[in-house]
Amino acid sequence: MGLSSDSVHVFIFGNEYSVRSDVDAELTRRVADYVSKKMVETQSGTASRDKLKIAVLSSMNISGELFEYKKIYDNQREQLDSVEQRAQSLCSRIDSVLGS
Repeated sequence: MGLSSDSVHVFIFGNEYSVRSDVDAELTRRVADYVSKKMVETQSGTASRDKLKIAVLSSMNISGELFEYKKIYDNQREQLDSVEQRAQSLCSRIDSVLGS
């Protein structure tokens, strides 16, 4: 799917941005709202008013969340693969017993 020809206007941390994306406008707005929320949280936790510093720290916080969710996903994927292998093994055993 190509980039949308329509721009979505969003506000992040008090600044307006025109964003073109290959995802729907509502998701783009939700992402922008999340980023803005994270920047407000970061600002409240630091004495800095430097928007660039707040943006970088917020990006690191969001990236940290992503890494944690990816770790959880990878662990669950490994567990699912293990269950699938066990199920295939059991099916093979059942088939061999029934085939005897």
